[in-house]
Amino acid sequence: MNRLSDPYTTEDSLAGVRAGLDRCLAQAADPERLDTVTLDVSAWSVRDHLEHLFLADRHVLSWVVDALSRPNPKAREHLPHEIGVSLLAYGSIPRGRGPAPDFTRPAGLERAELEEGFRELRALAAGLASRAAELDACRHTQPHHVLGHFTPAEWLRFLHLHHRHHEAIIRDILNA
Repeated sequence: MNRLSDPYTTEDSLAGVRAGLDRCLAQAADPERLDTVTLDVSAWSVRDHLEHLFLADRHVLSWVVDALSRPNPKAREHLPHEIGVSLLAYGSIPRGRGPAPDFTRPAGLERAELEEGFRELRALAAGLASRAAELDACRHTQPHHVLGHFTPAEWLRFLHLHHRHHEAIIRDILNA
């Protein structure tokens, strides 16, 4: 799913988010590696990357559930920027291109908090599995701070890509 020609569906995106949450939970369960930092790769530790993913996922998945509970607008509320459309289509987030929003910056959550948070998010994402048609039909949007406004289905695609992006960084940190 790294090329423009690769098809993807909302089910694929949601499965990717769920798998990413499982991998985050496994990483959070390894206390010996959580505080590993490799400055040549990232100023953030493994724990910091996991906390960032947790905070971003919690924000987005909570919004998705809320958006599905509201009446659907007749037309899409706002559009993503061209770069947002390209990123979703290309299927990869380049490194070092966009700063994390303040509310997703790591603040030092404990390992137990991360584990519990990822379990809760996994349950939330599992609850969306049977709602793919609703996700695809929902025209509510929420802005990304750089990429423009995404619908719930687009946000799930982004979260899937976001997980892969940070998992690659974590892998590089641990392999350095």
